[in-house]
Amino acid sequence: MKEGSSMEYFSESYFRDIVGRISSYEQYLYCERVQHAHPNMEFDIFLSYNIADLNVVKGIYFILRKMGCTVYLDCIVDPDLKRSESDKQTAERIQNRLKHSKSLLYAQSQSANQSNWMPWELGVVDGHTGKCMILPVTKEQAEINPRREYLLLYPYVKPNSQNEMRVFTESRNSYGTTIRNYINGM
Repeated sequence: MKEGSSMEYFSESYFRDIVGRISSYEQYLYCERVQHAHPNMEFDIFLSYNIADLNVVKGIYFILRKMGCTVYLDCIVDPDLKRSESDKQTAERIQNRLKHSKSLLYAQSQSANQSNWMPWELGVVDGHTGKCMILPVTKEQAEINPRREYLLLYPYVKPNSQNEMRVFTESRNSYGTTIRNYINGM
C-alpha cells in the first residue's frame, strides 16, 4: 500500500509479499480447485491484467481466494492457454470465461495501458453484468494516471484502514463496501 497519510492504493510490493508468505502447499490448494475448470464454471471475478504484472496479480488472486471468491486467472484456470500465440480460439475461450464471470477486477498498473486484451475484457463484462471494478496497483510512491478516461466510470478498489479491499462507488464513498456485497448488488 502507498505510504503516507492518505494510503489510497495498494502497492506492487504489497501483493508480491503476500505471494512470498504463502506456502507452496497453500498456493497449490488455492489453485487445484479451479485448474482446468469446466468451460461453463461460474466465477465471481475475472481478474484482468497485463502479463508483465503476473507476480503482482497472483497476490491479488490469493487475497480474493482467501475472501472466499471464485476467481478466474488465466494462468491458473487455463494454464494451457498460450498468451503469445493468441488466435480466434483463444479469444472465444476468454470470451466464454468472461460471460461466466459475475464481475471483473481490472488490475490497473503502469503496464496495463500496454495490454490489448484488458480493454476488451472490461467491455465484455461491462456489457454482460455491468459489475466491473478498477484496482489501482502502484509502484512504491508513483501515482497512477488512468490515461484511459473510461476507467473513471467504474468503482475503485482501495484499502481501508485494516488493509482490506473495499469497493468505493459514488453511493459508498466513505467506507466502501466489500467486494462480495458489490458483486451481489448489496
